[in-house]
Amino acid sequence: MDAAIEQYAPSETLDDTPTVSLTLPYILHPSCLHMQVRSGSKTKNLIQFAMRKLFPTDVNVIPVEQITWSAFGDGISKAIACAELTKRRCPINFHEYVQIGYKRIEQIWQPVNSTVELDTLKVNKDIPAICILLSKLPLVKLNEGEN
Repeated sequence: MDAAIEQYAPSETLDDTPTVSLTLPYILHPSCLHMQVRSGSKTKNLIQFAMRKLFPTDVNVIPVEQITWSAFGDGISKAIACAELTKRRCPINFHEYVQIGYKRIEQIWQPVNSTVELDTLKVNKDIPAICILLSKLPLVKLNEGEN
């Protein structure tokens, strides 16, 4: 008998972290704001929150110097849109760095029909991911400070 994918169903997902962990080659400011964008996120709410943090109206609040927009899968286009809207709405020019990569998800697939003897499958999915760094300050590479 042929072992087709129709005879399997996903049973569990391993390493299903909702965040993207791409390493940036730059030193991040302590006030850096990390924005995780999902496909269902409302762009208007994300931009309003980021703008309030970048340019606070309260004098007692310290403004952030850097912001990262991170997303994976279907949220990538929304993260790019948020970064572009942030740049368009701000009166200053940002230093920008874009890191693209993949987020790995492992799935365990079990046979649907127990009468047929089939092995359990482990499937690795590589989902595209992006991280966009916008900085008011010039970007400093991680290894520049070392001598």
